[in-house]
Amino acid sequence: MTGPPVAEGAVLIDGQGTIVAVGRRTDLLQRHPGAPEERGAGALLPGLVNAHCHLELSALAERVSGHDGLVSWVGRLMAATAAEAETATTASDRRAAAAHRAAIQMAAAGTAAIGDVGNSLDAVTAVADAGLRGVVFHELVGSRDARTGDALADAARELDRVADRWPPGVGYVVAPHAPYSAGPDLIRRIFAAAKRAGVPTSVHVAEDEDEIALLRDGSGRWPAVLEAMGVAAGSRVPGLTPVAYLASLGAFDADAPPLLVHMVHAGAEDRRIAAAAGATAVVCARSNLHIGDRLPDVPALLADGVRLALGTDSLASSPDLSLWGELTTLARAFPTVPSTTWLAAATRAGADAMRLPALGALAPGRRPGVIDVSLGDPARPAEALVRDPRPIVRWLVRP
Repeated sequence: MTGPPVAEGAVLIDGQGTIVAVGRRTDLLQRHPGAPEERGAGALLPGLVNAHCHLELSALAERVSGHDGLVSWVGRLMAATAAEAETATTASDRRAAAAHRAAIQMAAAGTAAIGDVGNSLDAVTAVADAGLRGVVFHELVGSRDARTGDALADAARELDRVADRWPPGVGYVVAPHAPYSAGPDLIRRIFAAAKRAGVPTSVHVAEDEDEIALLRDGSGRWPAVLEAMGVAAGSRVPGLTPVAYLASLGAFDADAPPLLVHMVHAGAEDRRIAAAAGATAVVCARSNLHIGDRLPDVPALLADGVRLALGTDSLASSPDLSLWGELTTLARAFPTVPSTTWLAAATRAGADAMRLPALGALAPGRRPGVIDVSLGDPARPAEALVRDPRPIVRWLVRP
């Protein structure tokens, strides 16, 4: 992910898992005679980076139908969550077990790191048990702010309760859910907190046409939903496009811009702002298709210089949490985009966006883990890699 592919290549790794050198196998063996060797069956890649996931929703797999827009999907998600909560004595255990299974399966498919988004911190144990690295984005919404009086202070108390068992290699930062679900003051405070911490946060943005309409002039389906929740819809009508609105709230004041998740309906102005800020758009293709039957304009994002990373979103809107499915969907939808672009989006781009410098690339000094990805039939061209939804993945070195 830092240069062209190396035919008959090899990776030299020290006893702590840090890459010492990368190059042709014969060259490395000549410089390091007698080094123990393990051969791969296919392509050697760094561990994948899933830049957007909601492990805490894993128990809702296949329980939230879609294809009629975000507002309807969110309504069904909330209903499914409420129905599960009615069996409170077992719901927590079910959620924990489902998150654990999903995290283990994700790691087995070659994922080394995750940007996990959660209203709670219940899935942190699953991240740790799967051996994943990454960042937990503690997602805050306006209702939490209203209920507790201060969502950030409440989140800090929640973090304190698990601080003594926080997993190594996993960062933490508060995150706003979306422009429609958090008020401007809360979003501004979250961006300021992320800036003080020097850590990029994450936000859902430009995901749905109703979001665009709400922010532009207060139209669309969100105003009725907000009013029913006791939120003045006018408080979410800045008269701006989504990314421009985030910019007005300080999203890009820090050196580490937030991850802009989805960007399905990002127009030219939003793309320009994101590119100028050096922000990364996180594409969650199968979730977007499930919810709204639409993908972001990837060629336009690339042409305007917006960096791309990949996420799976949750099992409530995606069939699995494997990035190979995302790669397959995107490669088929945008056949003119080079496969190297997609592989970089699934590895280095997510690591760079979350400020995880040890991950994402087979390069000296990094500890990304190494996976051996076989195409099954050795006669198949390498370009087929991102189009095969079921490659054979084997970990050679864990991160």
